[in-house]
Parts: sequence; structure tokens; C-alpha cells
Amino acid sequence: MTKLLIVDGYNLIYTTNRYKKWRDTDLELARVKLIEDLATLKTTQDYRIILIFDAAKTGMPSRHHVEILGVDVWFTRAGETADQMIERIVYQSNFEGDIVVATSDYTEQKVIFKPGVLRKSSRELVAELESTENELKGSLKKVDRFRLEERLDTALRHALERIIGTRD
Repeated sequence: MTKLLIVDGYNLIYTTNRYKKWRDTDLELARVKLIEDLATLKTTQDYRIILIFDAAKTGMPSRHHVEILGVDVWFTRAGETADQMIERIVYQSNFEGDIVVATSDYTEQKVIFKPGVLRKSSRELVAELESTENELKGSLKKVDRFRLEERLDTALRHALERIIGTRD
């Protein structure tokens, strides 16, 4: 059954080391890397993903939404924090599966707790992202190890070897 994963984007970027090399010099690149990671996770897990970035101090008059690689990316409006938007989504949601909220904000974890809502720390989500990445790399290596002759039926391989003259 599909789960709804709601991610506090800046909380994840700033409380884990995965995005450290980008967050201080190119925050946009850190956001892009996070979106790519979540899109990869979506390909292997049954998640609908909402990623929320706090734009409370930017002066944006309204919320901004865009779908990128199958991830719903939201920027809050001026005066609204990511936590407030997450709370609203959780309490107004009629989603029929589990809702997983990924944040390391302890207060937020306490506020959103209700039946059907699971909490995941930013560190736990990063571990899941890294595990998914490693699994995908491992499966790609396995595919690379098989050569064509290993995939061919023995009789067909022998016939081809006779044609090219490597077998008598």
C-alpha cells in the first residue's frame, strides 16, 4: 500500500551530513540533490512524496508548487513555516494509507503524532536514501557482469562459434 512521505526539506539538508558539501555554498544544488534522492527512493518504494521548503522569510506572497521527477515540491508562503504546512497537510489529509513525516524537529514530531502518522528522523530517511542508492548500484554491477555468451543457450553459442570459426 502506498505511503505518503512528507519531508521537511531544509531540516533534512541542515541536520544531516549528506548535503553538507552543497548547503553552505550552493543551497539550490543541495535542494536539487535532495529532490534527485527522493525521486530515486520513489522508484524503489511505494511512496507518494511531498517535499516542503520553508519560504517564510523570503517574502513570497503565496505558496509555490512544482512537480519534479515525480516529487511534489512546495515552498511555503511568507509568514508560513514548513512545520505549519506539514501540520495542515497531516490534519487535513484524507490519504488512505500511512503518512510518514520526515523531520528531526522534535516539537514537530510531537505535534503531528496521531494514528496513521509515522515519524522518521532526518537521519533515518538519509539512511534509507543511502541504502536505496547502494542497492541500485549493486544491481547495476550485477547486470554489468553478465556477458552475452553467458546469456545464450549452449546450442546457439556453439552454432555462433562455428560460424565465426572459433569452434570446430
